[in-house]
Amino acid sequence: MPDYTMPTMTHPSLTFTALTDIGHAATVASMMASLYAEDPSPHPIGQANFHRTIETLLTSPASGQIILFTQSAAPVGYAILIPYWSNEFGGRILIVDELFVLPDHRGQGIAKIFFAHLKSTRPMQSVALALEVTPTNTRAQKLYQSLGFHPRKNAAMICTWNELMTSSARS
Repeated sequence: MPDYTMPTMTHPSLTFTALTDIGHAATVASMMASLYAEDPSPHPIGQANFHRTIETLLTSPASGQIILFTQSAAPVGYAILIPYWSNEFGGRILIVDELFVLPDHRGQGIAKIFFAHLKSTRPMQSVALALEVTPTNTRAQKLYQSLGFHPRKNAAMICTWNELMTSSARS
């Protein structure tokens, strides 16, 4: 059975640790709320979603992990990492589903250090990283491009079960 745990990484005063217990759940849920306040989802999302995500990833680390960013022992951000197998890439792709750094800690290179950590540890035996970025978030786009991310040839599409085959365009 593959090891899905991400090793803890410590950088001077900065630590990335996989969330393994409910201890920081309220802090992570609060940061999730801040993320969606800054970058609203087109779908309703709230505390129930946050707690379900935290509980699911705590009880099933093969489904993904929440990584807590701490600086001098204080939480400053988090990321959600979700793996899936890709035939095209011949291995596990790790989606950075969410990445959030508290506003007062932005511009310090925390995200760049986090991606360097991912590169050095290749968590979940991943062969590549994927992420989404809001089209209007040019600061994040520039960061991700500077790290080597680029648009894929194929566009991502999504459909909830309620939307599937309910559009009048599909009649």
